[in-house]
Amino acid sequence: TGHGVAEGLPAQWTGKDYDWKVKLPGVGHASPVLWGERLFTTCADEGDGSQYVLCYDALNGEKIWQKTLQSAKYPHHKFNSFASATPSVDADSLYVSWTTKETNDLLCFDHEGKLLWRRDFGGYETQHGNGFSPIVHGELVVLTHDHYGKSSVVAVDRKTGKTVWQTSRSSAKPSSSTPCVYQPEGGSLQFVTSSMAHGCYGIDAKTGKILWETGPDTLDLRSVSSPYFAGGRFFASCGAGGRGSRFAAVIPPKGGKGKPTIAFSFDKGLPYVPTTIAKGDLLFFITDGGIASCHDLASGEMKWRERLGGNYFASPILVGEVIYAVSREGMVIALSPTDEFKVLGRSQLGELTYNTPAVANDSLYFR
Repeated sequence: TGHGVAEGLPAQWTGKDYDWKVKLPGVGHASPVLWGERLFTTCADEGDGSQYVLCYDALNGEKIWQKTLQSAKYPHHKFNSFASATPSVDADSLYVSWTTKETNDLLCFDHEGKLLWRRDFGGYETQHGNGFSPIVHGELVVLTHDHYGKSSVVAVDRKTGKTVWQTSRSSAKPSSSTPCVYQPEGGSLQFVTSSMAHGCYGIDAKTGKILWETGPDTLDLRSVSSPYFAGGRFFASCGAGGRGSRFAAVIPPKGGKGKPTIAFSFDKGLPYVPTTIAKGDLLFFITDGGIASCHDLASGEMKWRERLGGNYFASPILVGEVIYAVSREGMVIALSPTDEFKVLGRSQLGELTYNTPAVANDSLYFR
């Protein structure tokens, strides 16, 4: 959803206000993830593709452990990295994903850094490299394997890594959407994700059966942003070349099975990489080129549209009554989440940043 919970965060700050700052051993666009007072993230060596899995004390920045795992280099987009997948974490384990041309690896570590299991789902053929992230829910870890070859969505047992189900999917331009969890009233728990080949669709969490999908005409290019549920509908988008191409508001079928409805769709002024965000009856867009806009959630009617400046890969986040938008150049712009455009503050990280920040411990964590 992009919603975080914290008290007392500023809308503007300077470098003197940071609690701590650490230098990572490699490059990566993975967002930090937290469990309690532990922060986990990944990065990679751009020289040989080696992967680093890292754990820090979230309160003081002290390194608790680091694991180095060998991998392989492969061609990727100049804006991508070998560590672009955000890990997921639960009370017991950390789940880490990365790919090469020959492999799609999913690894499970305990919170002390011990490797518990590792799976390889086979070759991963893309133009830009990978960007999808695994999720954990209940006893399942779910990830997409959407590429130019034989594609699928896979659910594995979080404790053993054994496959619970694997659902075949058609191939198109590879998408990197991260699934979300959906519990329809009177229906089965679902994982919902999106791709160029199938549009926005729901998968039965127990069986892997496709329960509904909007079809290939919904999203005409690769889906990098992630679908999310707000106001009784899902929002999904796609694009290419730094521009969004389609944005769809999808009403899922009653009971969670059957034919979905497209409430409205746009084809102009859209984000490609950043996921949009909802608050109440409003939607907020930040395009890759730095155009912010506000829309009515039910109708799509535009309330305002303004230029922020900069370029964006990170998705905006909402904390209380502030939207934080982080540009690639490291500018953090705080916006009011209302139907009137208002900038609450501007802060400069002083470094490039391509990932979405995390919110925990009444703090913001920037990568």
